[in-house]
Amino acid sequence: MPAQQLHLFESAKPLLQRFGPDFFRAVPQKPGVYIMSGEAERVLYIGQSQNLRQRLASYKNARPDRVPRKIIRLVHSVKTITWQECESPEAARLKENQLLRTLRPKFNVMNTYPKAYGFIGLKRNETRMEFWLTNEPKNEGNIFGAFKSGCVRAYGTLLRVLWAALHQPSSPHDFPALLIAPKPPRQYALDLNANPVRLEPAHLADAIESFFGGTSDTLIHLLSEALPAQETISSFQRNLQLSDIETLTGFFERGPKRNHHLRQQYELPDHVIPQEELDDLLVARKATKIPESTNETAGYSDVS
Repeated sequence: MPAQQLHLFESAKPLLQRFGPDFFRAVPQKPGVYIMSGEAERVLYIGQSQNLRQRLASYKNARPDRVPRKIIRLVHSVKTITWQECESPEAARLKENQLLRTLRPKFNVMNTYPKAYGFIGLKRNETRMEFWLTNEPKNEGNIFGAFKSGCVRAYGTLLRVLWAALHQPSSPHDFPALLIAPKPPRQYALDLNANPVRLEPAHLADAIESFFGGTSDTLIHLLSEALPAQETISSFQRNLQLSDIETLTGFFERGPKRNHHLRQQYELPDHVIPQEELDDLLVARKATKIPESTNETAGYSDVS
């Protein structure tokens, strides 16, 4: 039997002390959104649940040894709690998205600032390809997105892996400084003809476009085979290559491939899915697939 931490004094329950047990008994056992506010009615946190009473009870009973410290900060700051019933869990998630975009509460992280999502642009000219990263899609070249988590990292990783496959560096010191910096360049151009023996330019360009379009991960296989042989490089560079390929594989599944499926499922016209629409489409797609957690920390992962 796992050991449990013993407490000399019972943990404080500020929400229970502030609102009383009757308040929480009055919360409906229905889907909906809830809003926690602090001093001067400043909105601190917005959440949703398929069972409002159960979710709010998890905050009422939050204990410092079982939940993140930021949850404890939140429950000590809350002065008012309001809720709004919704027709279904899906409607609750959509309402939550709308409120998050409008109010951008202090303790929420996800979906509060859609303009932070990334778009990746490509412009192909014979054997040269230009790449750019932007938060606003422009009417030039091919634009792909919106992409949520991991977009900047994946974009920088792809530039580095493409350069390595084309130029065959024997040392990490051979890489351009821009491609190993903490933040990738917002714009970068590559000569796809730099190594036509390993990577045929037209084939490579098609694979890049298919990768960002979410229709094929052929690019990952092409780059994996074209990178410097592992026996010819240092362990550091070898581990970097393996990590980079893993990053691209994960990004493809969570970003381009998922967007492609959304475009097919909802018959969207082009590669670009607007930021706010992406959040709502993900709700519509996942609402019936993800059961709500019933453990005490349910709903806490989005608190910053």
